[in-house]
Amino acid sequence: MAEAMTELDLVVGSMITTRPEEDREAYEEEKELYQDIQDLLREEGVTVDLLSQPGTEVWEGGIESFYDLYQLRRLAAHLERGDDITQVLSDTSLDGEDVDPVLADIWDDEAQTKFPHLIKHQGDGGSYLPADFPEPIWVETEPDEGDGEDGEDEEDADAVVSFGSSIRLLSELNELDQLFRDHKVPQGGYSRALDVLKMAAQQSVEHGLPIILW
Repeated sequence: MAEAMTELDLVVGSMITTRPEEDREAYEEEKELYQDIQDLLREEGVTVDLLSQPGTEVWEGGIESFYDLYQLRRLAAHLERGDDITQVLSDTSLDGEDVDPVLADIWDDEAQTKFPHLIKHQGDGGSYLPADFPEPIWVETEPDEGDGEDGEDEEDADAVVSFGSSIRLLSELNELDQLFRDHKVPQGGYSRALDVLKMAAQQSVEHGLPIILW
């Protein structure tokens, strides 16, 4: 049976994908990059080991569409406000071109949420770390020069990445899962996205390894 296509892939494993015995030069390049990021995170108050277990991968999964993740975030934001979610469940027009104003307020820090690691995280291209910290951290990194044909636009897009806490994410997803049950939220792509993220967070916490999304 063919595997389902996914728009967002997740891996729980080492940030360093190459073992030193496989390719010493590639390993050293990755190690230098993640050493710098580890130092930047430490400056933000997060102590985490990004260099251990190079080449290790313990779990992989995927979310079928970015829209499923978007709907999951919308449901979380509206449920915590006590809103009627009928419109959210029936609305198929908000696909990212028209942003839900409730989410926009959270992203713009004009409203608080108890689900910051779910809602305020980069998603595609971000990571979750097996460390406990209250809000996702956005880190500026130096982009590789000469990648792609779009020049500065592509470099700028790759220059900032977000790091969430898989410990906090797991707690948020457990609470959201209970809200789904309490409000009898029907099954859908968003609930499958919740299950995938929850499994990834559990594996991350259990093995002490990051979740990498792309």
